[in-house]
Amino acid sequence: MTNLLHSMNAISVANVSFYQVTLNTLGILPTYNNSLSRSRLQCSALCLTHFKSCQNVLYNNVKKLCLGGADLGSAGIKPLTGQRLYSQSTKYCDVSLGYNSTIMRTYGLCLSISKPALTFSAANLSCRSRQGRLVITKTNATYDSLLRIMQDMSIDWVWVGLDDGQTEGTYVWSDGTVATKSEMLFLTGQPDNLNDSDCIALSRKYLGLDDVNCSGSKIYICEYVT
Repeated sequence: MTNLLHSMNAISVANVSFYQVTLNTLGILPTYNNSLSRSRLQCSALCLTHFKSCQNVLYNNVKKLCLGGADLGSAGIKPLTGQRLYSQSTKYCDVSLGYNSTIMRTYGLCLSISKPALTFSAANLSCRSRQGRLVITKTNATYDSLLRIMQDMSIDWVWVGLDDGQTEGTYVWSDGTVATKSEMLFLTGQPDNLNDSDCIALSRKYLGLDDVNCSGSKIYICEYVT
């Protein structure tokens, strides 16, 4: 019977990979607790079979305790001695710093929609204070997700992490990389550098990026940096 159960557990998780998460601050939203799990494999199988949105498991190698969960960072539960946290995604979202767990679940993006509106520089500093940066829109998927989020929240403009403040015409993302033409989804006729516009904002109404003056105030979106 023991071998049969072990085989069934192996089949249950055959197409699912759980990666060990090694961050110092971890949390999960518990959904299933079982004290009979003799291995991480069995713990993973229990989570998958008892909770359709299982994303992570916390397993105690010493006490053989298993805790399955959905959202990283939601409940503030931290691993103790002998415990390891494993996740189907290595992405971690710390909602204690103001990041939105609903957006994480829906879009797979760890973001914070921050109000009130601030200047570009102040928004940058605010994101850094929460272990983040102004959101980067390098991919069409992220770009489309941001527009949907803005639509849901009735937000017209947001700062994104892109500017050419150091060298005119050379746009740099908030992660320090130089933007390529394919990554910059500007509105037609933009950027035009009107009135020394070095900072970039995303428009929901016009569905694209525009260069605007950095001293203006806008709502901004931070993304968590692990």
